[in-house]
Amino acid sequence: MAVFFLFCINGCGSNEEDMVLEPQWENVDVGAGSGTAGPKGDSGGREGEEPAGVGDGAGKDAKGAVPYVEGMIKEQSFETKLDGWGEVFFASIAPADGTGEPAFLLLKDENTVYTFPKAEKEEGKEFTGVGAVAFRDYNQDGKQDVIVLVTYTDGGREWNEPKIFLQENPDNMFYLDHPGLESYRIEGKAQEGPSFYRDTLLEEYLTAQGLAGSIASLAKCWEDYVAYADGLMGVLGIGQQIELFARNRMIWADEIAYADDRYCFTLAGLTNDGRPTLIVANQGGTGMYTYSEFYKIDQNGELQKLGTSFREGDSQPDIIEDRMTVYSSWSKEGIRNHFIVYDQIKDSPDTYLYRTSSLDIWDDYVTETPLASQKVVYEGENNQARVTSEDCGGNALTEEEYDNFPDVYYGNMGLTKKTAVFKWMDVKSLEGMDGQEAAEALRQSYEGFSMEE
Repeated sequence: MAVFFLFCINGCGSNEEDMVLEPQWENVDVGAGSGTAGPKGDSGGREGEEPAGVGDGAGKDAKGAVPYVEGMIKEQSFETKLDGWGEVFFASIAPADGTGEPAFLLLKDENTVYTFPKAEKEEGKEFTGVGAVAFRDYNQDGKQDVIVLVTYTDGGREWNEPKIFLQENPDNMFYLDHPGLESYRIEGKAQEGPSFYRDTLLEEYLTAQGLAGSIASLAKCWEDYVAYADGLMGVLGIGQQIELFARNRMIWADEIAYADDRYCFTLAGLTNDGRPTLIVANQGGTGMYTYSEFYKIDQNGELQKLGTSFREGDSQPDIIEDRMTVYSSWSKEGIRNHFIVYDQIKDSPDTYLYRTSSLDIWDDYVTETPLASQKVVYEGENNQARVTSEDCGGNALTEEEYDNFPDVYYGNMGLTKKTAVFKWMDVKSLEGMDGQEAAEALRQSYEGFSMEE
């Protein structure tokens, strides 16, 4: 026997559209084919489509006591885990009387904790069901998003439209990079927990490209959409910039005369502005010196060498590293990433100099910020190490304080700590390549870059 806990959902003087549906709790099985679907009795499944709930972090079919809201489409409602929300129940709700638009809710602890941004009803089409639901990081910002395929009919034909709910993330620079597209954004509000928003231009793009047939067909289209948005704003897409880097490789991949033990390049999104940075670095010599150059493609499609705060003749940070710690700050001007770098110099046969600093790129200029330094001298018959450390202000540090200095320095500022991963490639590997092959090598390097908390 099912036990119901009933809640009154109609407040005095409330409009139906303004009401927040509160869940009942019922012992049901919400596995596929277990209950009510859309107003036409549609089970939500389509031949050839992925099953509902597919994708990274997909919801699992729940058995036992689960929430139930009037009109809930059981086979398209799932237990799942979302960033910032933890374990929640995602509920698909059919419109009352089979008209209007469906609603999508997050339920937790017998309450509706979030209502996703709802679409406006359009004349000439009628809701028939929810075809699929998936949970995955759609826009590649490290946050779990929700993808829903909603099915409509005009009385003659039937089609899917995507509803993509992107989780709010201050690291997402899309609308700062594309300010003219802000009007396409529909925001949701959450009293507690992170909000989601819909990008209606994205949804229109996916529909126009014929990609709404299944979750699989639209799952990996974010980069194509960004390139489309770049075109609308007159910005060069990533692919175009990579081709321009390849075309100009005779400039940045020229022969070097010294410090050539290692001669590498990497292409990485260091600045969150849609313009990847090409780093070309060489390292070698008796003192293990490193020299680096930084390039971008400017708004006119020209190769641009970035200015730096490095002093000519000085050893620069040993930047050819596969992983770096990053501290990110956020302001209305955008995200500023501080990459922690190190330098080691053999000053004499028994003396080594170490320094820790950070690099950041702002307004197409590379700034090195000194943080701390350390000197190690090997003395006596036993070559005992004498270590002295100090911060950038000349204050003495213990060895432990030196090692932890970046974390303390930027942590006290409240910056977000992340890890950046790079894919470095040998410049000499480009020899003999044509433009297309060089572009593919650059693309592989770019795809090997990531930056996550």
